Amino acid sequence: MTIDVEVFMPLITEASQAKTLAYRALGLAKEQDVQGYEAGIADAKKHLIAAHKKQTELLQLNSREQQTDINIYVIHAMDHVTNAQMICDMAQELAELHLENKS
Repeated sequence: MTIDVEVFMPLITEASQAKTLAYRALGLAKEQDVQGYEAGIADAKKHLIAAHKKQTELLQLNSREQQTDINIYVIHAMDHVTNAQMICDMAQELAELHLENKS
């Protein structure tokens, strides 16, 4: 079995970066740093979009019958993208609560 790192690693890398930046942005929202939060969540979204684009490319390869082996690594990478989306969404929701209660 050949493991094609170039297939799954970009998904993991981009999704992980999105999660890290979303958590960092949420921390800024807790500190009431509106500008820092907005810049941070925007950066997180850029990485999330990049992860989604890479995921879409992979899905398009499979739809054109240029299939990539679906293995545990690809499934793991897809999980990272899903988790990144959820973390970004939750960070935004929680940030709104923190910033709404700004004194």
